[in-house]
Amino acid sequence: MTLDLELLREDWDFEAKLAAGRDGKGQLPASLWETYSAMANTHGGVVALGVREHSDGRLEVQGLKAVDKVERDLWNCLANREKVSVNLLNRERVERHAFDGKTVLVLHIPRADRRQRPVFINNNPLRGTFLRTHEGDRRAAEDTVRRMLADAGERPRDAEILEHYGLDDLDGESIAAYRQLFRSNYPGHPFLAGDDQEMLRQLGGWTRDRATGSEGLTLAGLLMFGRQRSILDRLPYFHLDYRHLPPAGNAGSPRWLDRVCVDGSWSGNLFDFFRKVIPKLRDGLRVPFRIGPDLFRLDETPQHEALREAMVNALIHADYLGRGGIRIFRLNNGFKFNNPGLLRMPAEQIRAGGKSDCRNPSLQQMFQMIGAGEKAGSGYPKILQAWREQHWRAPALEENVEQEEVCLQLPTISLFPPEITEEMERRFPKRLSRLDQNGRLAVATAILEGRVTNERLQELTDQHPRDITFLLKNLVAQRFLVSISKGRWSSYSLAPGDTKPIPSNSVHKEASSVHKDDSSVHKDGSSVQNDKEPAPETRMILPAIVKEIQSEKRSSPVKVEAAILALCENRFVTGVELAETLHRSAETLRIHYIRKLVREGRLQVQFPDQPTHPAQAYRATETITKDDNES
Repeated sequence: MTLDLELLREDWDFEAKLAAGRDGKGQLPASLWETYSAMANTHGGVVALGVREHSDGRLEVQGLKAVDKVERDLWNCLANREKVSVNLLNRERVERHAFDGKTVLVLHIPRADRRQRPVFINNNPLRGTFLRTHEGDRRAAEDTVRRMLADAGERPRDAEILEHYGLDDLDGESIAAYRQLFRSNYPGHPFLAGDDQEMLRQLGGWTRDRATGSEGLTLAGLLMFGRQRSILDRLPYFHLDYRHLPPAGNAGSPRWLDRVCVDGSWSGNLFDFFRKVIPKLRDGLRVPFRIGPDLFRLDETPQHEALREAMVNALIHADYLGRGGIRIFRLNNGFKFNNPGLLRMPAEQIRAGGKSDCRNPSLQQMFQMIGAGEKAGSGYPKILQAWREQHWRAPALEENVEQEEVCLQLPTISLFPPEITEEMERRFPKRLSRLDQNGRLAVATAILEGRVTNERLQELTDQHPRDITFLLKNLVAQRFLVSISKGRWSSYSLAPGDTKPIPSNSVHKEASSVHKDDSSVHKDGSSVQNDKEPAPETRMILPAIVKEIQSEKRSSPVKVEAAILALCENRFVTGVELAETLHRSAETLRIHYIRKLVREGRLQVQFPDQPTHPAQAYRATETITKDDNES
């Protein structure tokens, strides 16, 4: 039985290990178990034993001469709890493959269920738990391991009874407002018949431990209705932050247009945060609506429901013992929801729906009683469907293992914005017609998002992962894309085009700001145009700040920075492209401006692990700097 290792590497988080041993016949490498733990605790992956990976990424099959012994040792170690905490493999997940008479052992390591995590080695969870990152296998911090152990338990995280806390730690106005919303959604509901403590008991905000007889306020009750100081006494890293960010690159614009955060001017609990932020998010959708007395839109659209679902999901699935807090951003071209804590189920299972594993089920019930939040794992599919109805780009659900947080991005951009179609035609004027719909979508995604991956195309299309792998390899072969990385989360960026593109920040602007321009860009009175490269047939008007820089021999640093950010908004642009457009030398821009903007976090680089990459490019960030997060 044979298989294509290159295809396998594109489909999965892949690791090749020589496993030759001292005698060269084959031996389980000690590093295998760190990789086993890391893959099981992250997204799963594939390990090929008997394969050498060279520094340039080439795979060379060496084979295992003593393959029987290696496989026997593998099963013995998996059965030994002193070596590894759980065996996730079976006979179907351990395969032998022949390559020119050489045998390779391929291990398909699945992502462990949250009840099995942390998967650790050497009988030591605090020192033997590893995570998979872009840099390789990393030992998990002790705090991370403890949160994994807490997630593995069956007792809900928000059901914890808080000693020395009581009703006086709750905000009375919040409870009264909640009771009113509850009543408007479920008039005459029996939960509303008693006093506040009884209502909390029914909702899971107050409980009694049947084993000890003790009772009191739960973590859910404190989070939903607590006073700011009381919450911070229990959760010192608790933070709620909503920001409406201005478009990148506007000189002199504020860091945010609107903000709601835990600043002492209001209760600081989840319920009031929800009440304050939901109307602001709805304002970001350009669909007319009316707000009823219960703060919900009358006859609201599926897109408004999806926004509410996204916010509630962030609040009920968050790990409030972690750092980072809840961060919600209203962007110029969509929305972003960040919550601390990793996913409790694989992302593909969440996208499919039908199953729910909520970290804070009492909080979930509290929101459901006021008409917010779906049951039975239907929330994410509902978001996908709402976005699909508008022909917007599919939501992106990302898990950041290093930061231990989940990010849901909801872009309000079409699958094929006219500006992106024009740019593809400029870059590949004679070859674009060769691509089918999925090929064009992959190229458009590389332009819009800076890179494209197999997983992202799974969100955007209904194609099987293996078919997407063939698609991406074909696009590389045809010089539409170039591979950024191999081995761990392979991704692709746009290949150099047949003609030079003109950077523009108009890709994601409002429709009113997108124009065509029949004139070309001039420098010293002459057209900037290489005789060997035909000028694009259509060009877009550049931002006013860029035209101003082009017309000036000397400009203030603030204005040059604003022009760079404007050109790099929502897309990666190379230093050469910036220099040509701004009529400055690439070296001047790199030394005096680009380095500074990258250091301040206002520009992100396309190849962070390869700072001297020949195709290095930059994109303006709409994320928040460290100082902003701490303010």
